[in-house]
Amino acid sequence: MLTIPTSIAEEMIAHARKLDPHECCGILGGKDHTVSQHYPITNILANLSEDELGRFDGPKLSDLKQLSPEERADIAFQMDSQEMGKALRDIRDKSISLQAFYHSHTFSPARPSQTDITIAMEFESYREKLNLPEPLHLIISLLDKSSPDIRAYRIVNHESLEIRTILT
Repeated sequence: MLTIPTSIAEEMIAHARKLDPHECCGILGGKDHTVSQHYPITNILANLSEDELGRFDGPKLSDLKQLSPEERADIAFQMDSQEMGKALRDIRDKSISLQAFYHSHTFSPARPSQTDITIAMEFESYREKLNLPEPLHLIISLLDKSSPDIRAYRIVNHESLEIRTILT
């Protein structure tokens, strides 16, 4: 279960709407599966070179290479590593922990794509070296712009399991 204050959910939705049609991304911090901090992070995908796109899986990579750099951010995200590091340091300084990574899907449902699962597994491969807890992966769908859908998932061994999300 993941508990998110309504005010933070509204901030994330506002972030997603502001960047629409591009995907937004960010980090959530807190304690005991309860979010208390929201860190919007810049999606730098539009700024990546062709060589830097290599981290994406085959079909997604093929799709990305057919799009302009600006259009790439419509279907995928890459968090700015400096902003991500700053957010993780702030989480540590506040004696809270990483609760979730989030991003938006502007044209699809709030469920992990194969690329989302691949990226989660990539992070998992070095998470323990960074001494970070296992994060949930939260997706905000803007498929229905008037009623965004927020869902959280635990992604382990290339499988996703939806986790109950409560807004308080």
